[in-house]
Amino acid sequence: MSQKTRIKILTSETGGVPLSSGSNILKTGEMAYSYLAGTVSNGGDRLYIGTGDDSGGTAPSQEVIGGVYFTSMLDHQPGTLTASSALIVNNNKHIDELNVASLRVDTNGGTGQVVSSIVTSMGASPTDAQLITAAAVKGYVDSLDRDDDLGIAGNTGTGTIDLDSQSLTIVGNSAGSANNIRVVVSGQTATIDLQDTSVTAGSYGSATAIPTFTVDAQGRLTAAGTVGISSSFTLSDGSNTDTFNNGETLTFSGTANEVDTAVTNNTVTIGLPNDVTIGNDLNVTTDLDVGGNAVIGGNLTVQGTTTSVNSTEITLDDPVLVLADDSGTSNDGLDRGVRFKWGNGSAVKEGFFGFDIQTQRFVFTKDEDFGDPDEDDASSPWHDAQFGGVYAGNVEIGIGTDNTITTSSGSGNLILDSAGGTVVINDTVDLNGSLDVLGTLTLDTELAVAEGGTGNTSFTDNGVLYGDGSSALDVTAASSANGSLLQADSGAAPAFSNVIDCGTY
Repeated sequence: MSQKTRIKILTSETGGVPLSSGSNILKTGEMAYSYLAGTVSNGGDRLYIGTGDDSGGTAPSQEVIGGVYFTSMLDHQPGTLTASSALIVNNNKHIDELNVASLRVDTNGGTGQVVSSIVTSMGASPTDAQLITAAAVKGYVDSLDRDDDLGIAGNTGTGTIDLDSQSLTIVGNSAGSANNIRVVVSGQTATIDLQDTSVTAGSYGSATAIPTFTVDAQGRLTAAGTVGISSSFTLSDGSNTDTFNNGETLTFSGTANEVDTAVTNNTVTIGLPNDVTIGNDLNVTTDLDVGGNAVIGGNLTVQGTTTSVNSTEITLDDPVLVLADDSGTSNDGLDRGVRFKWGNGSAVKEGFFGFDIQTQRFVFTKDEDFGDPDEDDASSPWHDAQFGGVYAGNVEIGIGTDNTITTSSGSGNLILDSAGGTVVINDTVDLNGSLDVLGTLTLDTELAVAEGGTGNTSFTDNGVLYGDGSSALDVTAASSANGSLLQADSGAAPAFSNVIDCGTY
């Protein structure tokens, strides 16, 4: 078998709980064992582990997870009660004896009655904490004086029934009429219900008849019938009239694509449909809110100052979109283009893309403060725009007297791309900012530690690098045993070992 890594935990021969000056010493997940002869309170013969967040240096809790102190309490015959040991039942869930001061049988977590004694006679002052024997119960029952009579009482009068020889009779009231209470007895069940009346079962009343009923002094129906009705009323639209008779259907009709009608729960609703078709010109001088589709066969003229379209897509058949069509030859000093709003996650920004009247150029800004919602004059600084390809008649790139290359505005990015070839710079390059290298970087000399290098060109085979202040990096010797880990004492150079010894406390 090959050599494996051996891990030794903290141990103690004289100390119980792993402490130092009264404070915990274990880190989270670290274990320790005490070989001190264990008692109930000294913490010996126990295995400990640190638990909780040890961001403060050590674990806030040190839990006991085992040890000889506990396992020695389990070393006896199952089913036999053993002093100063755990209870272990046998394979029939049995134990030979159990001595308790009080007993409670209840569901898990319950708070039922606690029994603390067993009595052999019904005393004068029994308590809920006592159990009585079977012999004591029999003696108490035999001594009872039983009464075999049952007393009864009604609205008027009383009576007595001898349970040994008499029975209780329940009689319905049918005097003077067959439409009273009836009692039917079968076995141990007595059924009490009302006799049928002379009224014929059925529904009374209709759209043209009113139901009539006769009720006696006991609240029962003794007769039922109907009385016919007749009614009508006149309908008018202001010019024409019509007579509506009871039993007829009143219909509200709309016009297709112009007026909708609906009847629900005795309510007639009249309104415009979702899709409205207007055959002639629509001239809107105030607000118009259309919830669905609107088809206008003629021209649409909107004479307000603002037209709002809250749709997700706008389609125009005209190939040319004209802005400021009524400007003529006037010089109003206003830009032409598109204003838009966007959010950066914390604030709403407003951008502009179009023609700047001051510079006479096509410009873009992603963060413009227009101030007034009706303002139409954007201003610099202008922001970047990205294209798949740019074809320009003139490219303005400035070369200063110190041979530096800048954009015409003195800011921005300069990208050198030879389209698949190589960009060669045969001179010294001074880089004052950051350098991002996406490809391979090849150096002809060692890169010093101060510049982010190792200061060496080679290292020991299978060694591990470690720092040496500002000098070149050092390297450990290679591991000499299987299962070795890199370890280091405070202030010492790291080295490999296949034994992890946590020491003592």
